[in-house]
Amino acid sequence: MMNHFPLPVGGKYLVRGFALLFSLVSLGRAYGAPTIVSADPVTGATGVPLSAAVAITFSEAMNTSVTVAYFVATSPYEFVPTSLSWSAGNTVLTCTPSAAWPANRTILWNVDPAQNPAGTPLGGYTGGTFTTTSGGQLTLTNAIWSGGMFAFDVTSPAGQTFTIEYGSTLRSNQWQVLLTTNSPAGRVHIVDPHSSSNRYLFYRARDGS
Repeated sequence: MMNHFPLPVGGKYLVRGFALLFSLVSLGRAYGAPTIVSADPVTGATGVPLSAAVAITFSEAMNTSVTVAYFVATSPYEFVPTSLSWSAGNTVLTCTPSAAWPANRTILWNVDPAQNPAGTPLGGYTGGTFTTTSGGQLTLTNAIWSGGMFAFDVTSPAGQTFTIEYGSTLRSNQWQVLLTTNSPAGRVHIVDPHSSSNRYLFYRARDGS
């Protein structure tokens, strides 16, 4: 058998060789940056449910003191609050929207700052995007006149965010925002104070804010 090593492969050389190998691996781990290896939903995903949580998987255990910012891609950006929880030895971070994602909107997210327990900051890409579903049907019902004001209910899928608008005409540029709200139970009761001075108003509901 031919020996391809320039020196005899004795025990002392073999031990030193492994010691050198282990030292190099340790240095690589010390200086290598943690990265995001996957996200669910994946970046660019569409039709994401309004109540969906986002799971971000890191290449190694992370310091749990991280910030993940979620914004609606509008001008100006609209911040969406979320709650964070760690699992799988602090390698998986799950972000759950505090209310619900706005319907039919592109959501931008970014992890910053973030680092591993050794203080090495996150490397590679640190964020992504996804687009939510258009939500479900909104219905205005149970209209009543009570206490000198007009009131009605809005039914929607549970957790959907929607905006109520009013106007004195049906012209497209005459609508004004009455309120934007979330419907955890799928039904919201609306009372319009403007109707106390104007009984000739129209109302409509739309997805999102």
